[in-house]
Amino acid sequence: MGNWEKLKERNKLITEEILKRDEFVIVNHHDADGLCAGAIMAKALERKGKTFENITVKQLYSETIQEIKDKGKNYVFVDFGSGQMDLLEEKIKENFFVIDHHQTVKSDYEFHANPFLFGFDGGKEVSGSGMAYLVAKEIDEKNLDLSALAVVGAVGDMQEYNGKLEGLNAGIVEDGEKVKVLKKENDLRLYGKISRPLTQFISFSTNPVFPGLVADDKASAEFLMEKGIELKTKEKWRTYSDLTQEEKKNLTSSLIIHLIEKGCSEYIAGKIIGETFTLLKENPKSPLRDAKEFATLLNSCGRHGMPKVGLGVCMGDREEIYQKAMELLLEHRKQLREGITWVQQQGLQEEKEFYFFDAGENIKEEIVGIIAGMLYGSLLVGQNKPIIAFAKQSEELIKVSARATDNLIRQGLNLGKILKEICFELGKNAEGGGHKIAAGCRINSEQQKEFMKKLNEKIAIQLNK
Repeated sequence: MGNWEKLKERNKLITEEILKRDEFVIVNHHDADGLCAGAIMAKALERKGKTFENITVKQLYSETIQEIKDKGKNYVFVDFGSGQMDLLEEKIKENFFVIDHHQTVKSDYEFHANPFLFGFDGGKEVSGSGMAYLVAKEIDEKNLDLSALAVVGAVGDMQEYNGKLEGLNAGIVEDGEKVKVLKKENDLRLYGKISRPLTQFISFSTNPVFPGLVADDKASAEFLMEKGIELKTKEKWRTYSDLTQEEKKNLTSSLIIHLIEKGCSEYIAGKIIGETFTLLKENPKSPLRDAKEFATLLNSCGRHGMPKVGLGVCMGDREEIYQKAMELLLEHRKQLREGITWVQQQGLQEEKEFYFFDAGENIKEEIVGIIAGMLYGSLLVGQNKPIIAFAKQSEELIKVSARATDNLIRQGLNLGKILKEICFELGKNAEGGGHKIAAGCRINSEQQKEFMKKLNEKIAIQLNK
């Protein structure tokens, strides 16, 4: 059980110090959670009249810290930093704050807020943007509206264990409901409820894939019509958000039955229902209205080299920058579909303790981890082993992304700990870490075989094999 009072005390200490200072550099990760965290801190500082700039990076590697250490007077690292405390203290001295949720190294640094330091699980109870929000809330109670961005970040970080947000995340949702920026419902959790026509809502689904309907608009249309669901209103294609409550119930139960009939377990089939989050201040026809779609849009910006576009959307732009984000979203979804197709064609390889694929240059390193996670929903792979994805980062370096299932975590698997240990043992340029269920690192290309050997050994030890 976490110590909320101690965490609140630490957040208050950080807040008091932030309010004494000015000229900030906010450094955030490039994924949806990192962009939300960066925007939350930017909004909180902006509302207090502070000057700042945002820097978005892929990872906080040692050379990255070296590159940014002279960019400003005070640094706020959000959604990373806890694994690099020694390096930050050495390079930036006392002019920095770390607001993170990843597994942390032991640190006595006073301006370091991390849920693990206070007994909370940063892998499922609070995201990086959630931690940034809790600090923003200490800065000013008027920042409760930023809870919506924190929920988008948590959803983007896949923290909906058992189909809902728990722990500190649940409290953030309550804040959002209180100030009427969020609405929580129990509903179908598929992507595209607002943005996709019904046929594509089903045929394009990747988590899960619907056997017999996947990538087949005609079969999906027939499935819907058999259930008595009209595809169009006049000449306009209907989306899930256009359906009546009765139609939604009908479609949801029909999809669950379809999955079970195709051999999916009742547990997995039932996971398509859970908490969903509507952002009430957004246009009802905008993908930003749905937290899952908002998070995917942000991922498309950050992971395709345009994080400033994602930050602009988080900061409120709904004109030119928003249109650019929508273009990036289309490209992102296209590349994910192509990536899944590539893995399907090449096939997953299997080691004793994990599945893996080596994409080389065929899949961008920025999205290879997303594709690894999507494979569990594709029904192409069992749920009994983690999935490891390799992609070329440079001539010398390989990006490694690791993903697991809730069940493996319950059995004792901790991917972040394993990758951090292996990187320490490999040395050279190897750096990494992350969460129990999702982690990443980089290694030298000649270290790949040794990495896989160590990975087999450490997974077996954690799972008591």
